[in-house]
Amino acid sequence: MYQSRKFFFPLLMAIAFLCGCGQNEDLTTRDSNDDDSQENVNVAFRLQSNASNATRSVEDSYNHVQGTPEEYKVNSVRVYLFDNATRLFAKSFSLTGIKFAGTDTGGNVIYDTDPISVPQGKYDIFVTANTSRQIDKKNEDEFLADIDNATYAQALIEDISGGVVMTNRASANLAVDITKAKNTDVNTINITLERVLARLDIAKASETYEVTDNKGAKYASVKLDGYFIVNLPKSFYTYRHTAVLTTLAEPEWTVPTNFGNVSDVNGYVIDPYFFKKTIDASGFTNSDKYYQNFAPEYGNADNVKWNAFNAAKQTPEYKTAYCLENCALAPAQKNGYSTGVLFRAVIEPNNNVYHLGTSGNMELVTDKSKYPETLYYFNQKFYDSAEALSAAVVAAGTATGQFQSRKFEKTDAGYRCYYKYWIRHQDNNNPTEMGVMEFGVVRNNLYRMLITGISDLGDGTPEIVPDTPDEGETYLQVILNVKPWIVRDLTNIVL
Repeated sequence: MYQSRKFFFPLLMAIAFLCGCGQNEDLTTRDSNDDDSQENVNVAFRLQSNASNATRSVEDSYNHVQGTPEEYKVNSVRVYLFDNATRLFAKSFSLTGIKFAGTDTGGNVIYDTDPISVPQGKYDIFVTANTSRQIDKKNEDEFLADIDNATYAQALIEDISGGVVMTNRASANLAVDITKAKNTDVNTINITLERVLARLDIAKASETYEVTDNKGAKYASVKLDGYFIVNLPKSFYTYRHTAVLTTLAEPEWTVPTNFGNVSDVNGYVIDPYFFKKTIDASGFTNSDKYYQNFAPEYGNADNVKWNAFNAAKQTPEYKTAYCLENCALAPAQKNGYSTGVLFRAVIEPNNNVYHLGTSGNMELVTDKSKYPETLYYFNQKFYDSAEALSAAVVAAGTATGQFQSRKFEKTDAGYRCYYKYWIRHQDNNNPTEMGVMEFGVVRNNLYRMLITGISDLGDGTPEIVPDTPDEGETYLQVILNVKPWIVRDLTNIVL
């Protein structure tokens, strides 16, 4: 299983611009004598087209994925300026006249915009893209508190035709000097945008999986025919929050410390619900409905609206959806909190269903029409009754827990079983110890899951216990690639 080294790299959509504006929407300006008829700032988007141009960071594996035109299109950009010394609001503006301007020597695609005007000064810069919200607040603290009232209309987003909300990492653009006045050389500032959504790709490598014992003998076949994504948050921080944590004590938030990159040691990405995810999740019921598709509510498979897979082909065809980030302190990475995928399957025994005869001997059921409505499973064999299962356990001379027994109900499609897969952000390669940010979903990352094999049969129901740690056996062999998005070919970008 391939994992990225440390969460995600930015969207690598850099906006090079000189900060300012001549818009009527401004609440105030720093210079009442400023003449907006003359511009001192030229604005250009720089959309990075090559991973080698990116600044190396602990969050980057250099293994990037090309975005689709809908994923990297920019419909609108709004820039907010705050005085760095007083943290009071100075200006806000929308960039207009976005147009293609060629490429630079680094291979970055450039889009120019209309020139703008900004008073000289030192500013903290906050940027949003593809959102109609305009925040009018007098200082940075009020601005940051208000802007996080936004969210997507639904937790799982499939239609992004209107563009994905993007923001900069705020700590990267503090104390920016606008030193050049009008009628002089223009100012230039680089800003990197990243999507607030994560992308989930799901595919199966085969229509049918053979399940074999440790000698390679087949004892069942399994067909995956549905999946369902669970524990989807409904809100997000507009600007990414991070913190260094060893406990659930919430830090005092500061832009320089908590609105940028993630520390290598005990570093977390923080979502709005992070500090409510207690280490003991046994009593968590999602009563405030923060999560859509709350996993423990789907113990009855009839309540689940299963998604169909694309057909398995030599080149996998992934189903794609988008969601908000979801992270927890390492000991709180539990099934009740983490974003995961339920998989539905049909089992076909491989001529190994047994009946307990009147003499007490096990008899092979050769007529499939006599297979029961409820099938019992133990130690890679199937039994047609609870009594036969009990006899098999006794004969094995071992506790049932060593060879887990299960029962499967027959449906019109066949005997059903279910698998659970909790999305890993990074693997600490220790199956007995939960790692920092090991399970989670982080903005601007692509989580690509390809089911390549199955090592055992799943559970008889999709029931999930909230306090169960995410670290555990899934029986699914999954190639999971966690990759940052990067724009490689912008020929057909939509603006």
